Amino acid sequence: MGLTIITYIALAALTIFATVRASYFVDELDKKTKISGALIGGVLLATVTSLPEFITSITSTVILDTPGLAFGNVFGSNMFNLLILALADLFFIKHLFFNKTKTGIKTNSLIIFMYLIFLLPFVLSKLSTLSYGSFDVRIGIAFSLISLLIIIVYFFTVKAMGEELPELEKNGETHRSIKEILIKFSLWALVVIGASYFVTIVTDQLATELNLSASFAGAIFLGVATSLPELTAVFTLVKLRNYDVALGNILGSNIFNMTIISVVDFINYRRNIFEVLDEDLDLGKNVSLLLILGFVNSIIVLVALKRKKTENRMVYAIPSVLIVASYLIYIAFSV
Repeated sequence: MGLTIITYIALAALTIFATVRASYFVDELDKKTKISGALIGGVLLATVTSLPEFITSITSTVILDTPGLAFGNVFGSNMFNLLILALADLFFIKHLFFNKTKTGIKTNSLIIFMYLIFLLPFVLSKLSTLSYGSFDVRIGIAFSLISLLIIIVYFFTVKAMGEELPELEKNGETHRSIKEILIKFSLWALVVIGASYFVTIVTDQLATELNLSASFAGAIFLGVATSLPELTAVFTLVKLRNYDVALGNILGSNIFNMTIISVVDFINYRRNIFEVLDEDLDLGKNVSLLLILGFVNSIIVLVALKRKKTENRMVYAIPSVLIVASYLIYIAFSV
């Protein structure tokens, strides 16, 4: 047990470090090219920081045949990402973070719509005698209907982010060539892939040794570990008063995370991964709780972005306090 935990911590630390280094070279690429700073900051950077979630989800589903880890990882990571946003808001309460952001409403609305796509079949299945899988019609041998819809919405959210995010200033210069940047980025990305693969294996062992459900282990051990790069980025950006990019990084990461389930469904074409929600009642309950709380938290963020601006810190802090409370509720009901 002790060795497994130490191995997990070491691999999680390596995953975080490698992701931060890969993100650094994304920033170098931004300085060296004429690619839109909004595209790099809000889409490419968010995709890079979500790479650990992508690899761990593929590993848990395709190699370990434990899709519960993938569901827990993706939706647990989204919960933790919004927790990061709430904690940064409360820690830097004097900044009145949500009062200063000018973007994110359209993007966050599309995230809420993504949650509805995942939730609707689950809710309908509970209101009838039909199963979740009954609503998840297969399209050929590749995509389920849910996965297809999520990928379509993903392209709309990327477009929305491109329109909403401000252009990032290309501050500073880099002496590296584009070729050198791409090579070093690729090497660190390979480290992320390798570390993420092994941290998934160790998390599966921890779930067995601690007698935890796969989805809960995925939400806590994988979701938290793979979201720590976002934590570093958001706290740094809020401290620097770069509020829109901080918000864009979290929203972009959540969008990409939800699309991961669809991509894994495509890769694992021999079996509909959503069927496991019918087969495993405990997993279905845990995933439904993650979905419902993630959906509610996204609505809370939307309210925080659209509400009338207030200077009263007690009133202002309510959305962030509610998000923190919902994460504690998830842990309390899932242990």
